[in-house]
Parts: sequence; C-alpha cells; structure tokens
Amino acid sequence: MLTRRDVLKHAMLFAASGIDTRERSTMTSLANAFMNRYAVPALSIAIAVNDEVVYADAFGMADRENGERATPSHLFRIASVSKPITSCAIFDLIEQGRLSLQSRVFGRGAVLGAEYGKLPYNRYLEDITIEHLLTHTVGTWGNDGSDPMFRHPGMNQNELIAATLDTRLPTTPPGRVFTYSNFGYCVLGRVIEIVTGTPYEEHVRRRILSRCGVSDMIIGANA
Repeated sequence: MLTRRDVLKHAMLFAASGIDTRERSTMTSLANAFMNRYAVPALSIAIAVNDEVVYADAFGMADRENGERATPSHLFRIASVSKPITSCAIFDLIEQGRLSLQSRVFGRGAVLGAEYGKLPYNRYLEDITIEHLLTHTVGTWGNDGSDPMFRHPGMNQNELIAATLDTRLPTTPPGRVFTYSNFGYCVLGRVIEIVTGTPYEEHVRRRILSRCGVSDMIIGANA
C-alpha cells in the first residue's frame, strides 16, 4: 500500500501518465458536480494503475472559515471504512491463534467476561460470538434512530457498552437476523484491547497499518 508521501510524489508526475488536460478537466467537473449535489465541502481522489498512482487531486475547501483549499495531503474521515480495518485486526489475532470466530464475547469464560454491565446476563447476550459481531448478525443494536453509538455522546466507550448491555439486551438468538451495527464494532475494538493488552489505536497502527506502509492515519476526534 502506498503512503501519503508516495501519493504526493506521484501526483506531481501524473501529467506524464497519459491523463491529458481534457480528462483532468472532466474529473474536476465531475467532482464539483458531486460536491454541489450532496453539499460536500471537499473530496480527495487517487487513481492507481499497476500499483502506481497515476492521478491524485483534491477539490473544495479543507477549512472554509480560513479559506484553506483541500489538497491530496489532507486527512479525511473514513467513517465505516474503519470497520474493515478492525476486521483485519481481529483476523490477525485469529491467525495467531489468540481468538476464533466462535469465541464467545460476553459472560463466564468469554473474551470480555463480565467486564461490562450488570449480571446476570441475558442468555442471548452470552451466545454472541466474534463472528456475529463481524457479520452484523447479533440481531440488535442496529444503525437506526436508536443506535447506541449516537444516543450517548457524553459517554466513553466503556460507559457506553455497560449502559447498552444494561438497557438494550438482544431479544432474538444471534445469527438469525442481519442488523448493520456500529456498536458491534465498538465492542470488537474492546475485544482487541483485552486480547492484546494494548489500546486499539496503538495495536492497529503497529500490526495492521504499519505493515501496509500507512503512517499518518489517526483516530478521528469528536466534532
């Protein structure tokens, strides 16, 4: 995987890649039309062919108030694209034999044990496995108006998990219903921390991102 420095280096050379002025003008028009349609303040794009970046550019404003234009060197939020990164970290632990898809998450003998919430646990809660969290098949905690991740912005992760387990227990056996879940991946982040004894960001940077040549990705702050 290319680093941001690689992208910038190749961006300076993309004129030699065969992408002519007309094509670059068309790209700019498409980008501006997209930003206007969806009220997007800025976007960044890079195109690679055979592992070489042949086009890189950014459009719009990185900071409207200060008149700062977006460039390919600006960092952008990736939202749920963080989920595949979390998945990679989980599967890395599985490959090391430190975890399995069938590992239970909550309850006696489970990865997180009774770390969060009040006992006794609901029986469906104790049946949740790593695979259920990865595949969004816990059957609750969906990405809707009651999504736990957006209902308690003042809580930290540990407080949020405890409160959710106390008030939003599963009502159906896991594995039967697909429900896209942001909260489930928050729990997976804590699984990574418990298994490795390392903060999520530190572990992911060392075991996943650095091995791909990614050096400047960070956890996004609240805004």
